[in-house]
Amino acid sequence: MLVNNPSLTSREVPETMTYLKGMTLQKTKTGFFSPRLRNHRRKIIEKFLFTNVLLGSFVIAILSIYWGATYKRSHYMLQSGVLAVIQDESDLIETTMSAILPALIAGIPCTWHIFSAAQFSDRYNVPADQIDGKVRSLIHDEKYWMALNVRANATDALYDSLTGGSTPFNSTDYFQGIYESGRDPATVSSAIVPNMRQLETIYGSYLRDDYLPSLFGNLTDSISSERIMAASDLKFNYIDQRPFYDAQILVPLQVGLIYCLLLTFFQLSLFGPLHREMAKILKPKHMILYRIGIAWLTYFFLSLFFCAVSAIFQIDFTKAFGRGGFIVYWMSTWLLMMALGGANENMISLIITFGPQYLGFWLMTWIVLNISCSFYPLVLNNQFYRYGYAMPIHNGVDIYKVIFLDLSKHKMGRNYGILVAWVALNTALLPFVLKTVGKRMQKKAAAAAAAANR
Repeated sequence: MLVNNPSLTSREVPETMTYLKGMTLQKTKTGFFSPRLRNHRRKIIEKFLFTNVLLGSFVIAILSIYWGATYKRSHYMLQSGVLAVIQDESDLIETTMSAILPALIAGIPCTWHIFSAAQFSDRYNVPADQIDGKVRSLIHDEKYWMALNVRANATDALYDSLTGGSTPFNSTDYFQGIYESGRDPATVSSAIVPNMRQLETIYGSYLRDDYLPSLFGNLTDSISSERIMAASDLKFNYIDQRPFYDAQILVPLQVGLIYCLLLTFFQLSLFGPLHREMAKILKPKHMILYRIGIAWLTYFFLSLFFCAVSAIFQIDFTKAFGRGGFIVYWMSTWLLMMALGGANENMISLIITFGPQYLGFWLMTWIVLNISCSFYPLVLNNQFYRYGYAMPIHNGVDIYKVIFLDLSKHKMGRNYGILVAWVALNTALLPFVLKTVGKRMQKKAAAAAAAANR
């Protein structure tokens, strides 16, 4: 056909056939080990090695932060402060039953702050009859993780029961272990309180094996077996002032917050095409206002839907703020989403512009940095995790614990302040991000136009 084509000269025929032959060869598929794919195989191997080294380095570096949040927890137990107030004094017996406690406490993990009644009254400026209430308020205000309160006249009550008093000795009336499991549902009961139970066990053995036999030897009257058993059966009265009462609360307190962070990414991806379209027609100032307005309004409704899920599953919002608890939860979540979403918007805009293949690296890093310092108490972690005090989710968790468990409100001002600071920082950086992205897109458009004109 080509040879018989009168429009082609004799010189043009072989050139045309060579061109078509080359096009056919380019479209012909071949085996992976074909000599023609030598350069492609080298490229694949280089990309494979680079990708796996990059992923391996990323996994070890980032996931180590999360794994490290629970590493050697017992080693950091000394960082948790525990209060011990020993009010027991006696004019009847020279050595009180609680005199041994400071020595026994020295062998128990945690950092113990031990006071007598007089020392505690001087330290906190409270009269003796208000010590019990002050101890409980110190735990609620999160000054200490736990407290042992040995109430006044414990030894006198023991002596009275052994010498014909009206009632047997009941140790739970005088030995109180006070804590709030809601302060950290995953840790207080499982890691902090066991130290108090260890002290209870050691102290009970001392009373049965050493103190009581010595005391019985100094008494002349016979003692009933009932009174002896009551005196020997030492038990602490554990008072959980803010119990963690429903496992369902863990959902919005932990994993739910990961979804909260991811949802802020979804809004950006869904609005992405519209943002690119509006960037072509809006002035820079109006583009900035448009991006901020769209994001904040979306978070406003998105946070409502997020909080509605907790309401559907009947989580109690009334413990700290009464009937207004849901509004506090909603507005707090809105602020949290603006803090998380603003950082997402800035970083993802840059990553999509300069290296979209690295988007997953940012999301995973942002999640791990937030949850590693939020789902576990910082007091039982390495000092490295103190960065968490500035992270959005850590402060969001503190606020949610107040809403759901009625913990102390003394940190809420700081929590809200840090979230507002994140919003302000992200908003201030947005114009520079958009300017950088705009310049990059202009360069790409110019390069594409130049290539098309060649």
